[in-house]
Amino acid sequence: MQRILLTFFIFLSSSSFGQNNPSFIDTLFYGKNGLKNKIPGIGISIGIFKEGKTKFYSFGNISHISKQKVDKNTVFEIGSNTKLFTALLLAIEIKKGKIPESAFIDSYLPNEVILQPDLKNKIRFTNLASFSSGLPTLHDDMYDSLLLAKDALQPYKFVDKEYLYNILNNTLKVPNYGRYEYSNLSYGLIGAILENFTKKNYADLLQNNIFKQLGLRNTWTSIVKGQNKAGGYYESKEVEYLQLNALSPAGIIKSDAVDMLKFIKYQLHPPNNALGKAIVLTQHIFANDIDIKTGLGWHILNNDMHEAFYVMQGDTIGNSSLLYFDHKSNTGIVILINQSNHDLTGVLLDYLIKGIHVDK
Repeated sequence: MQRILLTFFIFLSSSSFGQNNPSFIDTLFYGKNGLKNKIPGIGISIGIFKEGKTKFYSFGNISHISKQKVDKNTVFEIGSNTKLFTALLLAIEIKKGKIPESAFIDSYLPNEVILQPDLKNKIRFTNLASFSSGLPTLHDDMYDSLLLAKDALQPYKFVDKEYLYNILNNTLKVPNYGRYEYSNLSYGLIGAILENFTKKNYADLLQNNIFKQLGLRNTWTSIVKGQNKAGGYYESKEVEYLQLNALSPAGIIKSDAVDMLKFIKYQLHPPNNALGKAIVLTQHIFANDIDIKTGLGWHILNNDMHEAFYVMQGDTIGNSSLLYFDHKSNTGIVILINQSNHDLTGVLLDYLIKGIHVDK
């Protein structure tokens, strides 16, 4: 797969773009070095918002065994892009005045959690949401390795709230506090705390506070209804939906390109209400490490012109996704694919950004 990606990347980087949008998309899908020839079996759904116009493009079938074509309404797992929604739930509570923006998590934790001295009055909610808490991550760390050893395909099914709280109890110090470390644990904790604090389950919080408010009608936390849902593949092997248990707030959502692009458009143009104020808050910089800034959920990077853009990638064992927007150019992009391929979504984003800005 790495060799395929390298060839594909070289093609995308050196390819000349067409004079109109469909031309460079067609090259991406059907060109000599495009997806059809280089990554057969892939199913992809793309949404682009540019200059007030919305366009959708799709390629391939929903699975290797189905003849049904991917379209803009095909539902994919969005993986860690779920964190953007969890961060927004937190921002909603902050803007309501229910949780102070600078609040430490200590008093919001259940009685069974006894923080070690070095952790008391140190970890803020905004540290959790901006990947700067210094806590264990449940992402490429010791805990993650132990879970993968138990079940390589479904490691997180073992993670309940007690598991999360035990990690807190057993953490003595946070030497990397304030530094960027991508984390699943932090979002599991945010979700658990919000459930306890509001006395509502995570799915209901999403449905009532975000999905209904933004008109996201094909976005799910449960089993997807209907037949238009993407299969999932890891190294060409079919896999099931990721089971997340208490880590659901880190990656449980499934959605389509229509709803996700709608979500992106609200990032670019927040509504003039309480939810809009919460959306704006998630885009503020809460952590600034050496080469990356983070908001609440969002990664804030600079392009070649030193202009900020916002991006988040999500991967499950079978699907990958990417959400992107740029205030300066008023542009948003959604990429959904039916295989776990983090690198590919990044390569595709680079290609699409160049293409839509050449297309005038």
